Amino acid sequence: MSVPNRFSDGSDGLDDLGGLGGLDDPGGDAGEWGTPAPRPGSPLPPFRPSLALERTRFAVALADGSTATVDVDHLSGRASLYRDGRHVRTADMPARFPVGPDRVEVAASRYGMQRIHLIGADGTERRLDPAPGTPEHWRAQLSRRHPGIGRAVAACAVVVLVVNLTLLAPQVLETVTHLAFWADRYPPFVSPVDLPPWANTALTLAAALAGIERALTFRHHRLLDAETDGMSG
Repeated sequence: MSVPNRFSDGSDGLDDLGGLGGLDDPGGDAGEWGTPAPRPGSPLPPFRPSLALERTRFAVALADGSTATVDVDHLSGRASLYRDGRHVRTADMPARFPVGPDRVEVAASRYGMQRIHLIGADGTERRLDPAPGTPEHWRAQLSRRHPGIGRAVAACAVVVLVVNLTLLAPQVLETVTHLAFWADRYPPFVSPVDLPPWANTALTLAAALAGIERALTFRHHRLLDAETDGMSG
């Protein structure tokens, strides 16, 4: 099947993708995902904000004048590359899409994007811009239009995660040290914190919301986000 448009470098975009693993069948068969991937050359569909909880989209201008767009399906765990509005290929995440001498790297967690960057041939990195209507675009607009509110929301997410680490970590440690592999050799740890189930549930939900907020703003700290990283796993 031929791709209906070509790019300024004379290529159709498909030759950039040789040798990549984990990609879908070019014919668009459903395969293990249950729904068919877009066919090569098919147009980029409009982004519907009603799907913002399950999809997102980013774009970047390339050196040859074309535009690379990455459509991310969180439910299926796959990303689709489009160039100038035409589908090139779909891959399981984490994905790496060559675009001429450069490449686009895509990775996501349960809470949102971890990485969506254009890597230049010289090693420079540039994060793709969120498309209008996406959660990432909405969050970026909030910070631009109301920087004080944006900073307050970000600070609240940090506070929530710090509180969760402080209150939940001792309880988790107590549970682990009561397991046989530890208790048979060492005295178990007794947590100074003993919260009722409803409070632990509330803290877990708050941590999930904080994880979403930090994913929308591409913030990550190895210790601070350890809990949400664990829940993503």
